Amino acid sequence: MTGRSERGAMKRSEVFSHPELPWARKGFRYNNYKFYLEDRFGERVQRVSLEGGFSCPNRDGTRGRGGCNYCNNESFSPAYARRRVSVQEQLEMGKRHLKARFGSHRFLAYFQSYSNTYAELSRLQELYTEALQDPDVTGLCVSTRSDCLPEETVALLGDLAERHYINVEIGIESVYDRSLEWMNRCHSMAETDDAFRRLAQYPRIDLTGHVILGLPLETEDMILDSLRVLNALPLRFLKIHHLQVIENTQLAEDYRREPFALMDYPQYLDLVSRFIAGLRPGIVLQRVFSDSPKQFLIAPKWGKTQTAIIMDLQRYMARRELYQGKFYSPEDESAVVTAAASAAAAVNAAGAETAVSERRPGKETN
Repeated sequence: MTGRSERGAMKRSEVFSHPELPWARKGFRYNNYKFYLEDRFGERVQRVSLEGGFSCPNRDGTRGRGGCNYCNNESFSPAYARRRVSVQEQLEMGKRHLKARFGSHRFLAYFQSYSNTYAELSRLQELYTEALQDPDVTGLCVSTRSDCLPEETVALLGDLAERHYINVEIGIESVYDRSLEWMNRCHSMAETDDAFRRLAQYPRIDLTGHVILGLPLETEDMILDSLRVLNALPLRFLKIHHLQVIENTQLAEDYRREPFALMDYPQYLDLVSRFIAGLRPGIVLQRVFSDSPKQFLIAPKWGKTQTAIIMDLQRYMARRELYQGKFYSPEDESAVVTAAASAAAAVNAAGAETAVSERRPGKETN
């Protein structure tokens, strides 16, 4: 692409606006989380990652051992959150860092590592209350699994949401049970659907879903078809990650022993652009790609900064006149809006058996 055409693509993206995308601003072709937070709280708000000492039921033997095959919490946890210190001490360290870097003065306490509802109710109340008592904390973000949300925990989160901003993030990862089994998630898509429905009974809770694109048992058609299920879930936010192989994980061992195909950079730009174009306009995107420290990342290595990826994605979507919701149709989800798990089951039956042959193994060129 020539420099002139690149500038033209950016010019088109900079003036983009759409009445159904209120947080698609400053060149973004989709609802951006940063702008949502600024509108909601009236200023820049940053999340402070916290370590609450939790585990997961697929790690401790309740449902399985070893955890998710791709997961190394150290690869996305800041250094202060890896230390065995109190929630308040972590908050103070995190706030100092974010104030110096971004000039922020208001924060969301983000319980991120492992399953942050996987404990006795009294323990959850203690941790959440400690975080919310900080005068600079304006709300709580809680990352967890669908099988770690008993009714009493959902009720606690709903009660807190009456007095504080509460965002619950659930790892969907895939709508396909076969992929969930490959990841060692040890739960089904039906459980994920059920968790979202129960949380949605408390409308003041903002709900986030997390998905991974590029799983080896899924074709591009399967990934795009999964939007029928995702769009039917009561999501406010979505995090999109591409599959990465991270050091000190089961996936790293498997990849070294028998390499499998991973998406290269042009493939991912194309796929995630089309994925976003099929996404319901009411959803706000918190992330659109994975970002792991170099010392942990095995593959794929794209050699791009976070900013470069974001800018490349906006240019790519602008050149192709793509934007969030362009290919979305409410009719596509009308049959599954109250039964997303049934849609997932149908999609599972239709595509999973052919996926392996279509995504043939072969080591990606980094």
